[in-house]
Amino acid sequence: MPLPIQIREDLRELAKLAATVTESHSSAIFLPTELFQASPAATAGRTLPKGAPGRDEAITLQQVIEPGPDPRSGSIDLAAVHSYSKLVRDARIQVGSGLLGWVADQGRPIHLTPFDVGSGAIGIYTDSQPIRSLVAVPIPMTANQIAGQQAFGVLMCDSLRADAFSNPHVKLLEQLAHYTHRLIFWALCGSQSSQFETSWDHFKQKTLELGDAIGSQSIEVLRLRLDSFPELEASGGLSTAVQHSEQFLRLAQQTLPPHFPLVRLPNGDVVIAVDNMMSGFFQQKLQTLAKHLHTPQKPLHITIHSYAAKIATNGQCNLDATLQQKPLNAKSSSIVGGARA
Repeated sequence: MPLPIQIREDLRELAKLAATVTESHSSAIFLPTELFQASPAATAGRTLPKGAPGRDEAITLQQVIEPGPDPRSGSIDLAAVHSYSKLVRDARIQVGSGLLGWVADQGRPIHLTPFDVGSGAIGIYTDSQPIRSLVAVPIPMTANQIAGQQAFGVLMCDSLRADAFSNPHVKLLEQLAHYTHRLIFWALCGSQSSQFETSWDHFKQKTLELGDAIGSQSIEVLRLRLDSFPELEASGGLSTAVQHSEQFLRLAQQTLPPHFPLVRLPNGDVVIAVDNMMSGFFQQKLQTLAKHLHTPQKPLHITIHSYAAKIATNGQCNLDATLQQKPLNAKSSSIVGGARA
């Protein structure tokens, strides 16, 4: 199943985040070629033996340049990047070939410092770069993402400084890789249609199904309130308020993965069940969307309350009890120029 085009912007944000928190020269996300409809020209690195060591062991120059077993069939494509250098456009690396290809094949991280094998072994630069350290971690790809095959994407960061990455940096990148996996999983679930549900019972059933898929403890519930609706109704009439809020909610649907169920309550609030690892990310996207649609003539500001799932004795999420708890936080639109935006 091909990766939706709109997910590329989210991946670029993740690559930029990885570069920022690690102060990297470049950060890149590679994903299996099967996730892309178009296949750019290939770029391959040197073969890294399948028995090469992981993060806690030293990888020598001899291990990198010596031919190893034939690499596994398949390849990974550059999906997102943040860099200060010129890169190979639409870079592709064979699984099992080169440093990143080895990570994609073995599903194990590497941490090279000092990096003394030449930047060509990375497979992303058009010219030689004075890279001094590198870390690359696998991005798990579940069987239903890659046509029944076990495969790995790669999240890598490099630096012009020796000893640039500490073990906490590696752990952080592994967490980002896991987050990337979940983001892709829900994006690929988007092949099914998504509509606002009008039945609370149906919403609860979809939330239980989500809990079965990711674990009930991983569910977070967002309650979104359009604070500006009364203001819109007073200034432009009920039809204007409804049209503007509907525009926001339609765009919000496109922002959220379709398998995150949502329901609109009689008072106009919208309740959404999400993966708690992705909650903050999507809350920020919803706030950004509200600010984008806000104008002095049509004000749009929202408040989002988030709730940790309340687990019933049967191990399932109790939505009624969840929303009766004290919210974890409330994110409201910011004040700009004396007016909410």
